[in-house]
Amino acid sequence: MKTFLLASVTAAMAASMTSAQPQGFGPIADFMVMDVCTGPDGKAVSGVPGDKGCQRHRDIAPGETPHYTLQNFPAPTSGCAAGPVSKINVPVSRFTETRIISSTLRQVPCGKAAPDDDDDLERNGASIQWHDDGYGFIMGSYSPVSLSSFESDLCAANKDSSQRFFRGWVIGPAEVPALGATGYGVFQTKLQKGAASANMGACALRYSRALTTWTVDKITYTSGRDLISVVSSHYSRGAPDGQSPGEAMQMEQTFWTREFGLSRWEKWAREDWVHPRSDKSALDLAAQLVAAGRCSPPVHSPVTFTPAMQIGGTDDGAEIYSRIISNPGTGEQHKWVMTLCEDYTNISSLADGAKVLNRVSTLADDGYWE
Repeated sequence: MKTFLLASVTAAMAASMTSAQPQGFGPIADFMVMDVCTGPDGKAVSGVPGDKGCQRHRDIAPGETPHYTLQNFPAPTSGCAAGPVSKINVPVSRFTETRIISSTLRQVPCGKAAPDDDDDLERNGASIQWHDDGYGFIMGSYSPVSLSSFESDLCAANKDSSQRFFRGWVIGPAEVPALGATGYGVFQTKLQKGAASANMGACALRYSRALTTWTVDKITYTSGRDLISVVSSHYSRGAPDGQSPGEAMQMEQTFWTREFGLSRWEKWAREDWVHPRSDKSALDLAAQLVAAGRCSPPVHSPVTFTPAMQIGGTDDGAEIYSRIISNPGTGEQHKWVMTLCEDYTNISSLADGAKVLNRVSTLADDGYWE
């Protein structure tokens, strides 16, 4: 895996607070891609990393066929074994660069007839990840609804290069710290619509300052799997001093594991947020999520990221999942609630891995590799 050595660190106004721990978990790339089980010769064999039958495992290599897929969970009342979304997290090499694609492949719901064209890419999506010497990050995403890239202020020096998308949506540090470690940073970012290659040659005139926090924790997923995870929280904005979410109203939380890569996604909102299109309150959406029953409670230990940002433990009550974010210095506090969730630790064997890999490899625009 090729690491880009950044010439300047002016793109990210980052303040790192990492607790002193004896040993970390190595490169964040290891938490971005799925593993494959291997035999004594190092060649990939069938099996699921973490299961008893998988004695050895390693990161999947570019072009290597996956033997299993990650799926979301269905509603408990559906009678289905898996939800309608399948995912693989794989490295893809183009030109002289490697990036990581996290796919979102729409599956035929159980009990439904397959469409005439099961290769319809309009139903599928992906996000594109990578890392440099400082951070791991999401470069952009593709979905049937929108093409989006996350430009950073590195664009000024890299207008015609994919490096313009480095650190646009930060996940966490390039070297994953030890269990219990925390960190945060404020990063300059601009959401750009359209294909990545179509945005080359010019940079945004203004950037938002997005707060990202991260912690390394052992998480119990909906599948019951207990996995060491990088838990990354991307707030829509940050306070002027970079120490708290400030007036942010939304946050996306992603969970990254050594076994599977991107393993869970959550959407959070401050309790006074209202969805602009549906006019539903955050509390209403949070209640709908719990009623659906497809995701386990978002277990999260209390953590202090900065002197101005403390997060309480998760309340996994019967009606909503919530937590309190407070500023110990000023006494200000807000309840935040989880409004959306997808847990991808529902593992299934993959009989047509080569076909799926080929489909995934075509999803992302060349601009992320240029």
